[in-house]
Amino acid sequence: MKSFHFFLVLCYVFIFSLLNGSIENEGVIGGPFHGIGRDSTGHIVNQVGAFADFAVPSGIIGESDRRTLSADENSSLSAYLRLDDGTLTLLRADELEWSTGSTAISLEEGIAHATQVTKKARVSINLSAKGYTTRIFIRLDPGETAPEAIQNSGLTRALAQSTPMEGAEGWFSSPWFGNFYNSGNSWIMHQNHGWLYIPAMENTNLWYWHPRQEWVWTGPQIYPHLYRNKDGAWLYFFKEALPRKVFFNQQTNHIENLVE
Repeated sequence: MKSFHFFLVLCYVFIFSLLNGSIENEGVIGGPFHGIGRDSTGHIVNQVGAFADFAVPSGIIGESDRRTLSADENSSLSAYLRLDDGTLTLLRADELEWSTGSTAISLEEGIAHATQVTKKARVSINLSAKGYTTRIFIRLDPGETAPEAIQNSGLTRALAQSTPMEGAEGWFSSPWFGNFYNSGNSWIMHQNHGWLYIPAMENTNLWYWHPRQEWVWTGPQIYPHLYRNKDGAWLYFFKEALPRKVFFNQQTNHIENLVE
């Protein structure tokens, strides 16, 4: 008998809900089902199905794939729509409008290009999309000039006018001394003379130490003439004899062939 009474109560609740409440069901063929159930007062809401279907936009987030640019460098720009459920949706490039008041950066088709960088600065880039606005920041850094790079690497002032060689990382070209690789610890690999130790000095001429020649002195107005300290001899380096390393000893009037 108690079971029968309980059944009648359940039937009453179900019929009351049908008469005084509402159930809203939605579905798309091939898509997830979702629905909303409310009581007659509208205070009870049950959401059924994928919660993402009920998320609404709450803002946008801009992003740059590089945070620092030097002159002639580029960075890709992208943006996401932020939803109130905490998820992000990547926006298409044609949905984004980028702008900046800086003349140091140009913006085109989602690419930020550093046109001129003369000093360190922070540039603001504005973004508009989907009725929202935000902004991102990119730092501009001119980096080291070639003389600064040489100086900071510990090399002597005599090589301060050397310039980096394109496509050969670590290699520099001196207008008077030729090409060399900078190992960053006062040792260089010279294209013609091999490994040389060159201490940092403020003089425009340089001293270098060679494993066979030992201490040698030369400079921009002297090379390919060389002064060898161990015997006080002046040498002349024959570039024309390369790849052989040939020197004329002006003290003995003899040719020296340096064999590594």
